[in-house]
Amino acid sequence: MNDFFVIINMVILMYNANLIKEDLKKTMSEKRFQHSLLVAQEAKKLAKKYNYDEQEAYLAGLVHDVAKEFNETQIKQYKDKYAIKNENTKTIHADIGSIVAKERYNFTNEMCQAIKKHTTGASEMTLLDKIILIADKIGRSNLTEEGLKLKKLAYENLDLALLKYLENLKDKLQKNNLDIDKSTLHLINTLKKENKLN
Repeated sequence: MNDFFVIINMVILMYNANLIKEDLKKTMSEKRFQHSLLVAQEAKKLAKKYNYDEQEAYLAGLVHDVAKEFNETQIKQYKDKYAIKNENTKTIHADIGSIVAKERYNFTNEMCQAIKKHTTGASEMTLLDKIILIADKIGRSNLTEEGLKLKKLAYENLDLALLKYLENLKDKLQKNNLDIDKSTLHLINTLKKENKLN
């Protein structure tokens, strides 16, 4: 009987994926849509590797940038309606995207949380959070040599891949005299402690 419900659930998720793709095609630029497809595929592969639900990872990856191309008016509407405090124009799409995923696609809380955390991370990350964050970085067709190394590492040790990416990001921001998000710093420290790298 359980197998029957698993199959039904998979059919529903696949149907939902097709509907969501059609919706995203209408609201995203072609470049952003293609990026979303690549991230979704990468998230699915990582989920398989680390024994997470592949369809959930795929859908979260597909929708992670749903609000990336929202205009200023749309962003203001969400900020006002949901009292979003994030003032960073590069990361606010993650906060808004998590709300859109819940309202428009009825995603689970865990899937919405993964979308919300895919830019800065947080001190506490679920497996899906980690998968979506790293899939966003390696789910690309034009990876640099550094990106290819990160991708290889992601399939060997997800935490270490995440740590490598975040430390590189921290270095780049510091070189450009830009502040790093506190959530990202917390995540770097957490990953170091958990992997005994302090």
